[in-house]
Amino acid sequence: MKIRSIVLSLLASSVLASGVMANEDKNNLSLSTNPVPLSTAVSSEFYEFSKTIPAPDLTALEKNIPATKAEWRKLIEARDQVAIERAAKLANDLEVKIEKGTVAGVDVYWITPKTVAPELEDKLFVAVQGGAYMLNSGLASTTEAMIIATQTQIPALAIDYRKAPEFPAPAARNDIINVWKELLKTRNADTMVMGGTSAGGSLSVLATQEMNSRRIATPSALYVGTPGVDMTMTGDSRFINEGLDHILGSWRGMSSAMVDAYVGELELNDPVVSPIYGSFDNFPAVYLITGTRDLLLSDTVRLHRELKRAGADAELNVYEGQSHADYIVALGTPESNEHYGELSEFIRNSLL
Repeated sequence: MKIRSIVLSLLASSVLASGVMANEDKNNLSLSTNPVPLSTAVSSEFYEFSKTIPAPDLTALEKNIPATKAEWRKLIEARDQVAIERAAKLANDLEVKIEKGTVAGVDVYWITPKTVAPELEDKLFVAVQGGAYMLNSGLASTTEAMIIATQTQIPALAIDYRKAPEFPAPAARNDIINVWKELLKTRNADTMVMGGTSAGGSLSVLATQEMNSRRIATPSALYVGTPGVDMTMTGDSRFINEGLDHILGSWRGMSSAMVDAYVGELELNDPVVSPIYGSFDNFPAVYLITGTRDLLLSDTVRLHRELKRAGADAELNVYEGQSHADYIVALGTPESNEHYGELSEFIRNSLL
């Protein structure tokens, strides 16, 4: 054995040995207590944005959790009102045309960007909005659909699916399936791409799994942004990024309470709500995105591996320093522009 190989073997043995000796409990490792500075390996614009967002108050996230449907409704209405106002401003800024309608008895919003590419006039992006399976009803369901429609120059349809706590799982997934089946009466599946962020990403995966189980034609491709694919407290980033993710903060407390309301009487690891435990056979191409500070980084990474193992064409994009869905929150930063530019290219390549 060459001297270099011997030295490397000794170093590896030393590191492994010291690691074992340093941890009495092999099932629980202690994380560093050193402060974590904002990442400087990002654009100056994203760095400045990060400085304006306060760190999450983990103690507060454990308190004042609604205990009744009436209390949930009060919280949801307050948050949705703000989101609706933001969506209205965005619609004005982007100069998109929005028409409310119903498809298969489900509220939807047809979105036409200011400019539609001639080659995409007969194509459609089917948007499934995020919001912890509870938030972003009404016009708020159109936010990311407007961005993607404008960036890609493609018509879009935002599905305003039923939400918890009044309508726990699988109501949202079923609404998406019913809208999709109705669309298939007048359109070919390969002319449509489906997707969204957070709960929207997870629901897009769940809907595709259900389509496959029913032998319904699936979308040409999927966009899955930072999805929660496991409703249990599983995955490194649920622990490592607790307190670093300035959007979600923690899986414990408010996030878990919202998940419980959505899951209802099902088990947390039921594939009907946790798609990571379902089948990924016969999936279309998938574009995934997450960030190094995203509480759902592990969910996205695990989903990517399951898709690859099943033979799917899956593209994983991980952005430095980003928390959950920062590409939407920090809209207009170079990182956000890069993401939506690449997503637009992915959508176009999937349809043309």
